[in-house]
Amino acid sequence: MKMTKQAFSLSGLWRVTSPPLGQLVLGLLLSMGNTAVSLAIPLFIKKIMDALAEKLSPSLLAGLIALLLLQVVTSALSLFILARVGQQIVRQLRTKTWRKLLALPVSYYDRHHSGEMISRVTNDTTVVMNLLSTEMVQVVTSFLSVIVSVVILFTLDVPMTAVLLTAVPITFLIVMPIGRKMYRLSYEQQNRMSDVTAFLTQMLSEIRLIKASTTEGEEFERGSGKFDSLFEYGVKKAKIQSILAPLMTAVMTTVLVVIIGYGAYRVSEGLITSGELVAFVLYLFQIIIPVGSISRFVTSFQETKGATERLFQILAEQEENHEGTECIEAPRELVFEEVGFGYGGELVLRNVSFAARQGTITAFVGPSGVGKTTVFSLMERFYEPSEGRIRLNDVPASHIPLREWRRLFSYVPQDAPMLTGSVRDNITYGMNRAVTEEEVQEAARLANAHAFISQFPDGYDTWVGERGITLSGGQRQRIAIARALLRDPQFLLLDEATASLDSESERLVQESLDTLLQGRTAFVIAHRLSTVVDADQIIVMENGTVTGVGTHAELLREHDFYRTLVQQQFHRGSA
Repeated sequence: MKMTKQAFSLSGLWRVTSPPLGQLVLGLLLSMGNTAVSLAIPLFIKKIMDALAEKLSPSLLAGLIALLLLQVVTSALSLFILARVGQQIVRQLRTKTWRKLLALPVSYYDRHHSGEMISRVTNDTTVVMNLLSTEMVQVVTSFLSVIVSVVILFTLDVPMTAVLLTAVPITFLIVMPIGRKMYRLSYEQQNRMSDVTAFLTQMLSEIRLIKASTTEGEEFERGSGKFDSLFEYGVKKAKIQSILAPLMTAVMTTVLVVIIGYGAYRVSEGLITSGELVAFVLYLFQIIIPVGSISRFVTSFQETKGATERLFQILAEQEENHEGTECIEAPRELVFEEVGFGYGGELVLRNVSFAARQGTITAFVGPSGVGKTTVFSLMERFYEPSEGRIRLNDVPASHIPLREWRRLFSYVPQDAPMLTGSVRDNITYGMNRAVTEEEVQEAARLANAHAFISQFPDGYDTWVGERGITLSGGQRQRIAIARALLRDPQFLLLDEATASLDSESERLVQESLDTLLQGRTAFVIAHRLSTVVDADQIIVMENGTVTGVGTHAELLREHDFYRTLVQQQFHRGSA
């Protein structure tokens, strides 16, 4: 399902991130305390300045020193607490996004790059953290500082305060249009960043293909083009920020010069004291710095809108449906009833029907691209049928909890997947109970893997590298078979599971599988018909549909296309 852009709101962001309220309030109170102390310091300085003509009071000086120390302590504590809150927010947001990504159906990943998801979890969450933990607190204390400072300034001198306030509308007239422009640029820049992350993830994972194909130059140019696009948006943002900062500085400098000049005139006229002028200037800085924080908040808020909308899109996606009320303890038969399926467009499977009884071997044969692997994907419920239904015994698949359903299956694809870790980690992956060393080694023996694993210096603790790169294709395949066998599944799905093995290893693994398949239901995809001639039933697929079901002998006698496949392979084998 295609998601539309989700609307941004602070309340929605607050619900998603669930920040630790107690710590956030404590950090805010300390920041407000720090602001209050900062606001009190100019009054002490005013009193000290006015008292210089007479006798300086030690109590005033001690009070000023105490306030300065209190300012340092409250500032340090608030910064630490808010930084910790920020880290908790980003952890919570990343955890929720990661949980969501794991719960999304396979079809979602058919439409999105994995690198794009990485960018969401890393870059976008950091942007949100900065707004909630730092910028929002700063803007609250900044508003407080501005309001209290203005009230105090009115008590010091009304005409000078009125002159100062003329800068406020000018500042917002500058900041607001720039903030809207910043939002559009930030949203596009985040999209470009996720695109770059997706590109790098894909290219680095296939570095051997790139080098074998000698396409380093072409990929360098593609990457450079993406970097250039990201650079252009970065320059556009920098251009806006470079305009905003000098403008704000110019406005504040002008205000400062006018206030000091006007204040000096009023001191010369005896309307205010020199201490009041110094206090006024200090309070002016108490306004200038917070106004700068408020302007930064506006731009940060716009950046966060873009990042948050992208996160909201993920969090609003439909998850896999794990609901179900039925529980199957003794599967007797897996049935496809007129199943049709398409990847968002034209159907690639049409009217696929067959039944596989417990303890039987069902083989799928046919040309590449006719939908054999798609049938396996439907068996594991990576997708739901567009037409027809799948049932186990008499229970529709949709009535069985998804987690329980998938525990019934073990899938060994043609390209055996490996995770970074040890050989033992890969064999025991997915087990929801403690596994003994004897069980691991027995599964490896049955998969004809124990012999080569034992020859490694570290044995079962040998590190396999990223995607199992330190192992040969046949070794990876046998470890994947051991993993499937260790799960002791009701159904084994073997997609060319012996394709990467030499003839001797294939013979040994096939013997092990023949023993282990007793009492289980197995489905096999094989292009070499010699590996499936003894199957209980062979399903012939052409153009996304089933054109024949039977034993090898029956199909050889009655099915023209199957007979042609056999003759072609026999002819190639004899050549």
